[in-house]
Amino acid sequence: MGQMFSKRADGGVDSDLESEDDVQDEVRAGNDSRGVEVQSREVALPGYLRIKPTHAGIADILQAEDGDYEKKAPISRLVYMSSFKELRSNIGEQFSNFTTAPNSPEPSQMITIGEDEELPAQAEDMAPVSLPSPPPTPGFTSPHRVKVRPLSKSIVRPETPTEKKWLKLSNLDRVVNPTFSSVIHYFNDAVTEDRTFIDVVGSLKSSLAKTLVEFYPLAGRLTLREDGVVDLLCDDEGAIFIEAVVDAELKDWGGAAPTYLLSGLEVAKVGPGPTYVPDQLTPMPVTVIQVTMFRCGTIAIGTNWHHTVADGFSGTHFMRSWAEIAQGKPISIKPDHNREILKPRDPLDPSLVYGYSTKSLEGEAAEARTSAPAKLRKFHLNKEKILELKQRANLFPPPNTPRPYTSAESVSAHLWIQMTKARAEANAYSADSAKDTITKFFMFVDGRKRLKLPAGYFGNVVCSACAVAKESDILTGQVHYAASLIRTATRNITAEYFRSLIDWVEDKGMSSAKSDHVNSLGHDVAATFWTFFPLYEIEFGWGRPVFAARNSPPRPLIDGIAMMPSATGAGDMVALLNLHSDRMSKLQRQISFATVFNQ
Repeated sequence: MGQMFSKRADGGVDSDLESEDDVQDEVRAGNDSRGVEVQSREVALPGYLRIKPTHAGIADILQAEDGDYEKKAPISRLVYMSSFKELRSNIGEQFSNFTTAPNSPEPSQMITIGEDEELPAQAEDMAPVSLPSPPPTPGFTSPHRVKVRPLSKSIVRPETPTEKKWLKLSNLDRVVNPTFSSVIHYFNDAVTEDRTFIDVVGSLKSSLAKTLVEFYPLAGRLTLREDGVVDLLCDDEGAIFIEAVVDAELKDWGGAAPTYLLSGLEVAKVGPGPTYVPDQLTPMPVTVIQVTMFRCGTIAIGTNWHHTVADGFSGTHFMRSWAEIAQGKPISIKPDHNREILKPRDPLDPSLVYGYSTKSLEGEAAEARTSAPAKLRKFHLNKEKILELKQRANLFPPPNTPRPYTSAESVSAHLWIQMTKARAEANAYSADSAKDTITKFFMFVDGRKRLKLPAGYFGNVVCSACAVAKESDILTGQVHYAASLIRTATRNITAEYFRSLIDWVEDKGMSSAKSDHVNSLGHDVAATFWTFFPLYEIEFGWGRPVFAARNSPPRPLIDGIAMMPSATGAGDMVALLNLHSDRMSKLQRQISFATVFNQ
């Protein structure tokens, strides 16, 4: 795997990661070399306004008269409007309530009216996004009523054109859930008196345009072919890039945490979610980025890529490469886009596959969504508690191997037990019903080492291992019992299993095959471990992030676990837990949970 990701201390259980033994606008139409697209509106455009990046600001624009404001700049901000009066009106309406914290830059230094021309339908897209309290919206929210104010939405294309071509998706791309993978990074003091928000955004866009030359699939579009199969058209249509502000300091917002409203997916309007698929008329963008500034100078970068195009490993590879270019460094590992490596065999042999199906549960899923809403909460787990869980699990060593249970296996086993208890209490299960109820634990396993793929292979190389038990056995069993089931399930995921899964997708039909965890209706748990992904090594030139994690919204149909690295140092973890609200309440009251995890 090269030196892309740092090695874990204990190997961990397989997830989106390695095996337990290895851790892992010059504008295209107008010739602007910065790779940022400007799309003009369909109305008559009598003129443009040039805004000098470090001087033009809100106050200047609000006070200017029609036609009397034109400042030249080495890198122009071109804002096309039907009249200057319209521009001034829009700015005044959007920023009438924006205030500046003491000792932070004035709005005139911090806010640009878009790096480039706003996309069509800007007025509709740029409506403020409210965050009420208590909030009905998904994700973590501020304890106060705060608005996210989008400023602009533009397209960033590769700095130099790439060849237009189809990139056929592999069967491992097709078997994942067609949603967006989302990550959020917070950087304190990114905006200062010497470094404006315009400077930050300009650097991010410029470096992104350079990065997309190497990662050109992320500038493409998922498109429906004439035969009804979705593939990736690499056409340089570009990444959606959104700039936004929050009229609050980060501490008043509630602190750094996963916050779906900062992802940019709502403003990008790529679809209602949680699944995102193209149709005959509308290709699907595969990259959405939102940069949000807080009054205190902190910025949040929400990075989203379509899961069909890349898994967590490849998405992190992209983010790290983007950060390297932003710091003036070369990309440490070039991406490899040859997905033919994962083509089906001839003859097909799907005999090893378990835990995948072609069934659809749309009606039952709709009924499940009417139950208690899902919640997503963040918990901290320090290395001392992790060591205690490992010791408890290894009181009864795993059979047929001298290798003790790892941190990931021990943590997973403990959470499987705790979440099953919470579900049983919330649903008022009887002991008899628990005996007849099956629960599954899905763990996502990375296959790069198993399949001996190139270090920079870019795409999906994950599958789900599935451990199965009766709920009564999980409820009455110890950590070592659940850990043994997880160990057996993940050990069965071999290179031959991955090849068999590729054949199975080909045999069953590429559009209908999926992991059973997608169809879960409430008795199962899905876990992913990103604890060795270098999320805190992604720096754009303003220091390390103060918080970094996945940023997905709550999902209603399955209990979910996402284990993240912690900002406090190696060995600690952050758990993002997804449960129905009634189960979350029960979970947090359990002594056996609360004495291990804390908020």
